[in-house]
Amino acid sequence: MRAHVRGGTPGRAIRAARVRALPVALAALAVLVMAGGGQAASRTAAPVVRAEADGSPSGPPVVLPKIDCAALAGQDLSGTPGAPAVIGSAAAATSPDGSASCEVKGTVAPQIQFDVFLPTTTWRQRYLQLGCSSLCGNIDFFADASDGCVPLNRGDFVLATSNEGHVGVSGSDAIFGADPQLRVDFGYRSDHVVALVAKRLIALYYGQGPRYSYFDGCSQGGHQGLTEAQRYPHDFDGIVAGAPASVLTSLLVFSAGWHATANTDAQGQPILTAAKLPALHAAVLRECDARDGLADGQIDDPRACAFDPGSLRCPTGTDSANCLTDAQIGAVRKLYAGPRDERGRLMYPGGEPVGSEANWARWVTPTAAGVPAGAESSATNALKYLAYPTARPSATLRDLHYDSATFNEIYRQAGIYDATDPDLTAFRAAGGKLLLWHGWADPAISPYGTIAYYHALTERMGGTDATQRFARLFMLPGVSHCGDGQGPDAIDALTPTLAWVENGVAPDRLVATKYQDDGTVARTRPVYPYPTVARYDGSGSTDDAANFAPTPPPTRYKDDIPWLGSFRSGYERH
Repeated sequence: MRAHVRGGTPGRAIRAARVRALPVALAALAVLVMAGGGQAASRTAAPVVRAEADGSPSGPPVVLPKIDCAALAGQDLSGTPGAPAVIGSAAAATSPDGSASCEVKGTVAPQIQFDVFLPTTTWRQRYLQLGCSSLCGNIDFFADASDGCVPLNRGDFVLATSNEGHVGVSGSDAIFGADPQLRVDFGYRSDHVVALVAKRLIALYYGQGPRYSYFDGCSQGGHQGLTEAQRYPHDFDGIVAGAPASVLTSLLVFSAGWHATANTDAQGQPILTAAKLPALHAAVLRECDARDGLADGQIDDPRACAFDPGSLRCPTGTDSANCLTDAQIGAVRKLYAGPRDERGRLMYPGGEPVGSEANWARWVTPTAAGVPAGAESSATNALKYLAYPTARPSATLRDLHYDSATFNEIYRQAGIYDATDPDLTAFRAAGGKLLLWHGWADPAISPYGTIAYYHALTERMGGTDATQRFARLFMLPGVSHCGDGQGPDAIDALTPTLAWVENGVAPDRLVATKYQDDGTVARTRPVYPYPTVARYDGSGSTDDAANFAPTPPPTRYKDDIPWLGSFRSGYERH
C-alpha cells in the first residue's frame, strides 16, 4: 500500500492499510459487560489458531451477524457504565476496503464521536481500534504499520475509531482545551469509552464479544495506545504504538515551541529555509552515512555521529543554497540540542536527530510565505488552550519562557496528557503485548524520547529480557514521522502482533520496505528488537533484507536521558 500523508500537528505520513467493520447481538451482552468487555475475558478458552502460509494467524472461525444492521439503530446505549452513548445511525455500507459492512455512528457523552464498521460475512472475532493524528478532531480510518497485513485486508476485524472527544477545524486546533472535560476526553478517556461501546455493539450484532482486541496508531495514535496500556490494561490484548507522542505536554509546548523559536529571527522571519535543507542533509550524509559500514543514504543510529553544521559556513558576505550563515548554523545547533532551560537542562528528552534534516520542511521550516510551519502552529495552539489550567487565547510564543519555573508550571498538566508511566504490571499480568516502533529520522517527535521511555519501562519491569516477553521496540533507520523519509518505511507490525497475542510467537524482526513512486520495491531491510541492529553479511545486494543479520550494536549508548520531567509510576491522575 502507498503512504497517505495527512497534515497537522505533527503532520504524519501514514501507511493506509484497508480497514473493515464491526457487529454484535443481545445474548452475550450481559456476560461481556460483566466481564469488563475487555482483554482477559476475551482470552478465556481461546483455541490455538493456525498460521497462514504467509505466517499470519488464521484466526478463529468466521462469525456471522445475529440481527439486522438496522436493528442496531434502535439500541439504547445510554446506560453503558462510564460511557453513556447514543447511536446516530446504523446502515449497510461499503467499508474502506470495499467489503459489505454495517456502519454504526454515534456519540459517547459529552461529544466523543465514534464510527464502527462491522463486517457482514468475514468477521473472525477480532476487534481493531485505530488511533488518530495531530490533535485529532475528526474521524479517519488509518491502520498504521500494517503494510500487506492479510488479516486486515481480508476483513477479519471490526474496526472503530473516534474524534478523541471534539471537533476540530485542523489538526492543530486546540480550542477544545477551553473545556476541562474535553481535555480529559482527549488526554485519556475517549479511547477507553469507545472500546466499551464498540464491544457492546459487537455483542449485540454478532451474539458474542471479540475474542481478541487490538489497538493500532502512530503519533497521537501511539500516545493513545500507550495510554490504554497504562490506564486501561484490560481493553486490548495487543497494542501497536508508533512514534508515540507520549511526553505530550512537553512535546506540544517546549519541543514544538523550541523548533519554532530557534528558527525565527527578531523580525519574525525563518532563519533556516527549506531551500537550505538539501545541502545540510547531504553534508550530514558525507560525514555520517558510512559509519555503519554502508554508504546507503540512511543513518542507522544518529548518536554515532556528532555532526557540526559549522562545516557548512558560508564565506564572509555570501549566502547561497549550498552553505549556512552564522545565524543558520546557530539555529541548526539549537535544533539538534533540543529545548533547554536557563541552566542548559533538557525540557524534553531529545532534540532533532542527526540525519533528519531532509524531513524538516513543513515541520521546522515553512514551505510557503505566510504559512507557519507545523511546529509553530502546534505550539501556539497548545500554549493558548492546553498548557495552563485555564485557556489563555491571547498567548503567543513570545510569552513562552524556556526556564525551569515555566516548565514546572506547565508540567502540572502532564497528569492529563502524558502517557509516561513505565509500570505496565497490570497490562503484562493481563497477557497484553506492546509493539513500539519509531523512525530514527523523525523530525516531529524525537526518537530519543521513545528510547528514554522504553529504558524506563525495562528498568521498571525487570530488565530487557523480562520486558521483551511482552513489550518490544523497533527503531527504523532513515524513517521520518510515522513513515516516509529516506529509509525503508513500510512495515507490517500488526500481523506479528496478532501472532504474538494469539500464537505466543514474539516478533524477532520486522521487514521494512521502501517503495518507489510506481509501487515497485526499491529496498528491504530487517529491523530487530532494540537494541539489536541489522548488519550486512557481506554478500548479495544491500537492498535485500535477506542479506542482513542481527547483531549487538557496536556502541551501547546511554538510553536514560536526563531532563526536567520524568518517567514515573503512579503520577497524579485526573
